[in-house]
Amino acid sequence: MTELLTAAQMRAIEAAAIASGEVTGLELMERAGRGVVEAIFEEWPELAATSHRAVVLCGPGNNGGDGFVVARLLQEWGWEVEVFLYGDPERLPPDARVNCERWLGMGEVRRLSDADLDLDGTWRIVDEINVLEPRLLIEAFFGIGLSKPVSQELQSLFQVIDMQIRIDHGDRTRLVSIDIPSGACADSGIGLDAHEDRRADYNIFRAHLTVTFETPRSGHFLEECPDYCGKLVVKKLGIWKHWRKTDSQLVLADLGYHEGFWRLGWLRKPAGSHKYSHGHAFILSGPSGRGGAARLAARGALRIGAGV
Repeated sequence: MTELLTAAQMRAIEAAAIASGEVTGLELMERAGRGVVEAIFEEWPELAATSHRAVVLCGPGNNGGDGFVVARLLQEWGWEVEVFLYGDPERLPPDARVNCERWLGMGEVRRLSDADLDLDGTWRIVDEINVLEPRLLIEAFFGIGLSKPVSQELQSLFQVIDMQIRIDHGDRTRLVSIDIPSGACADSGIGLDAHEDRRADYNIFRAHLTVTFETPRSGHFLEECPDYCGKLVVKKLGIWKHWRKTDSQLVLADLGYHEGFWRLGWLRKPAGSHKYSHGHAFILSGPSGRGGAARLAARGALRIGAGV
C-alpha cells in the first residue's frame, strides 16, 4: 500500500518532525534539495558525468527555498547556474531566506517582475533562456503551498516555456518541478484557475520530471495533474515515522504493483477522456458454473481501466 496525503497532512508531518527536535526546517530543506539533485542524476545519468548549464526559477515561499538549495548544489557540482526569483527576497520565509543568502554568496538572484514583461505581455526571460540553452530548467515557484490561482503573468510564462522550450528544445532542456507542478492543487490535481474553465491549458507548469518527498500527494494522481508531472519520483526525508494515521488518510491500493504501468503511461487517463477513448474488453464465458475465470478477467479489466 502507498498512502497518498493531502498538503495539510504533509505539512503536519514536517511540523511534528521539527517539533520533536530531531531535525530543523533548514535541514529538511537541504534534504529536499539533495533529493531533487539525486533524482535528476538518476533519471539522466549523462547530466552527472560533466558540467552543464541550469536555470532555476524560485518562488516566494519554501518551495523557492528548495530551489536555492538545488542551485547551490548544482553549482558545487561544477554547473553554470542562473537563478530567478518571483517575489521579494526580503519577504521570504526564514529558512528560504537563509538559502537565498547562501546562494548570493555564490551567484546572482535576478528578480522576475512586471519590468521583465514586454508590452504584449510576454516574458523577456524566455528569450534569455533560449540563448542559454540550459540542460535543466527547474521550477520551484509554489509546490504544495499554493492555495490560489497563479497570476495571468505566470500563466503566460508557463505557456511560453511549454511552447518555446519544452517543445522546441526537445530533449536538450529537461524541465523539473519540485514537489508538484506549480499551479496544481496538491489535493485535487485541478489547476487553481480563477476562470470558469478550470482546465485552462497553461495554468499548471508542465514538467518532464516531478520530485516529491516522503509519499505522493493525492493530487499527483488526480484530474489533469499526472500529465503535467511527467515522471513522478518520491525521495525520502527521513520523517515518515512522524505520520499519525487518521480517518482522512488516502490510500491507493496496490500502487506498488501498478506504478510501473502508470509511469509508462498505460493507465493514465487525460482529463478530457471518456470510456470510448480507452481499451475495451470482450470476454467470452463458459456456461453456468464455468464462468469463474471470465468473472475474474472482467474484474481485472475494470480495475486496470478498460473503458467498456
